Amino acid sequence: ASSRIGSVKKMHATLIIFVGCIIANSIAIPQPDLDFIQTQVGDAVKQVQDPWRYPSNSKVVLGKDLWETTDTSAWTCGFFPAIFWKLFNITDDATWVDYALDWTMAIEAQQFNKETHDVGFMVFYSFGHAYEITGNDEYKDITLNAARSLTTRYSPIVGCIRSWNGPNFQVIIDNMMNLEILWWASTFPGYGPFRDMAISHSDKMIKDCIKEDGSSYHLIVYNETDGAVISRSNTPQGFPNGVWSRGQAWAIYGFTMAYRYTKFDRYLTTAIQCAKYYISHVMPDQVPLWDFAVPSNSDRDSSAGAIAASALIELASYVTGDMQTQFRSEAERILASLKQDYLGIPTQSNAILMRGTIGYQMPMNVSLIYGDYFYIEALHRLDQFSHP
Repeated sequence: ASSRIGSVKKMHATLIIFVGCIIANSIAIPQPDLDFIQTQVGDAVKQVQDPWRYPSNSKVVLGKDLWETTDTSAWTCGFFPAIFWKLFNITDDATWVDYALDWTMAIEAQQFNKETHDVGFMVFYSFGHAYEITGNDEYKDITLNAARSLTTRYSPIVGCIRSWNGPNFQVIIDNMMNLEILWWASTFPGYGPFRDMAISHSDKMIKDCIKEDGSSYHLIVYNETDGAVISRSNTPQGFPNGVWSRGQAWAIYGFTMAYRYTKFDRYLTTAIQCAKYYISHVMPDQVPLWDFAVPSNSDRDSSAGAIAASALIELASYVTGDMQTQFRSEAERILASLKQDYLGIPTQSNAILMRGTIGYQMPMNVSLIYGDYFYIEALHRLDQFSHP
């Protein structure tokens, strides 16, 4: 990987267009915060070591909260290299790009994976970010192949990308995030139909997944022969008849992203609606319970807070006046709370954030690799949008 650092640094210009935002080469994340992040990520590298293994969630082992790891088939595999690419973009330290390349290249075979909607998370967050940083056409081609694989899960009858395999045609709100690889691909000549698929999917989610009060269902089940809705519900990740907080954060982020790529007012309107629900139902410290319907003494989900903060910062840039102030202030409060009460303890953990929840009857009060990524991204964006 080190042989590729020279070309990477050569292409690392003073200003880089990165996932739709102009980012200054010198990012003013407070140095103590950046030092903490780099220490935790560096310790995670020392723990994991093998670039074919990827942190997912933590587990207490002999009194220390250590990362459990997966192979490249896990939906979370793209976030570890994404953290490295982000840190390289922030610091210009070639150490991070060396790690980024090692943990990115191991994911290469996933470009042809047609069995999951999460190929967007897996490949765009690794190779897509690699391309945006380096301009290397090899990484672009791999990411475009992954986008093409995702389109094989599109049904013109339903008008959506299939999420989970199984009976009928299942679509979850998380899939709004995986659309980014289609939005991105559609900016290249010849990939216009990918944009049409992403638009159709987003429109169906507005119609079928977002409630009048701005909350979201997690799962919509369609009849794949005629496209009719069979059911709307939460799944085991959310509380029965509740509103899963990470799903709500995915919705804010996903519709904000859709507006970024299209400038369609309906996506901005939906993102605002989802954001207002989140803000009006979140706990006083601005970090949500793992589901908005559970008792107030239930576990939190720090990852949902980090995702929402990152989304709200971008969303604030698309509105004006009191709404802009509200969304940005909310993001700042989330990040301040995460910093104060949710950070990992270096002697006990290799993670950045603690107190994450995967879902109902799943591990709670753990660290989650995607929570760590979106926390870094949110801090990064906070400075970006302060210095346009």
